[in-house]
Amino acid sequence: MRAARIGVVVPVYNAAEYLPLCLDSIAAQSFAQFCCVLADDGSTDGSGDICDTYARRDPRFSVLHLQNGGAAAARAAGVRAISCEYIAFCDADDLLHPQFLQTLLHAAEQSGLPITCCRSDTFTDAPSLNAPAPETFTELEDPRHLEALLHDHRVDYSLCNKLYDANLMKPEYLDNGLTHNEDLLANWKAFCLAPGMAFCDFAGYHYRQHAASASHRSLTAKEIEDHRAAAAAILAQAPGSLRESAGAFYYEKLTYLVTRILRLPADAALDPVLRQLTEELRRGEHDPLQGGNPTLPRAVRIASRAAVHAPWLLRPVCRLLLHDRT
Repeated sequence: MRAARIGVVVPVYNAAEYLPLCLDSIAAQSFAQFCCVLADDGSTDGSGDICDTYARRDPRFSVLHLQNGGAAAARAAGVRAISCEYIAFCDADDLLHPQFLQTLLHAAEQSGLPITCCRSDTFTDAPSLNAPAPETFTELEDPRHLEALLHDHRVDYSLCNKLYDANLMKPEYLDNGLTHNEDLLANWKAFCLAPGMAFCDFAGYHYRQHAASASHRSLTAKEIEDHRAAAAAILAQAPGSLRESAGAFYYEKLTYLVTRILRLPADAALDPVLRQLTEELRRGEHDPLQGGNPTLPRAVRIASRAAVHAPWLLRPVCRLLLHDRT
């Protein structure tokens, strides 16, 4: 693959319906000095042929045809194949703002920080109109960038609304053994090595919602365990100055997982998991790092106590009011 300033990695698995628009949005970037590796993760729907077509059409694109191993392994393979200064990620059914790369690169160069980030938005049939990208950015120095990763929904857990110094995002961070929330854990490891992050306040990444999106799939015990494991790893690795914040994040994650289960129709397969999570909430209810944490949001505190003491009341509330954060 040709060397480039920015390498864009796109894991592709059976995304033929949406892939051309995704790749068109990458090809149309105002910053043209990029290379893009399409990591075809054993697709069976013609996605691999689409990847090959774009690689023939545009020398900035190349293809890795892989055995199916999941998105995390595909991203890691893509990173290994790229020689560049910076790395960005895009999922095969999403779209980039035309100035996504240019804006985040400008922030990285001006700030000297190894991670830059923007907001994302969601769409179904058509993306939101691309608003003008800002020329300014906000610098979040350590530990504010870690706080933002854990608690600021504009920064979010995703890999796809960020640009990374290529020396920071290592393949082993990406392929970390998790199938769900692997992006959160990868970000945590990279953020811990960074002295801060620059935030660009615009919707530079357009996240497509459709029937196969993660937030619309049935919930499994494996997904719940991966979410809990990622939060537990963060709590275990948090430096002393961030212990309180990481503890609040962990307890909030437990509460979130309970509410995700409660908003679904009753599922006997998830009953043991629900009992385990509820018991962990109970044990941590008065822990000063968890349920007794002064930084825990009031809504989370109320929901966690309801989960422990009045789950019969919390279930209909969850079904009526709550939406998933993927």
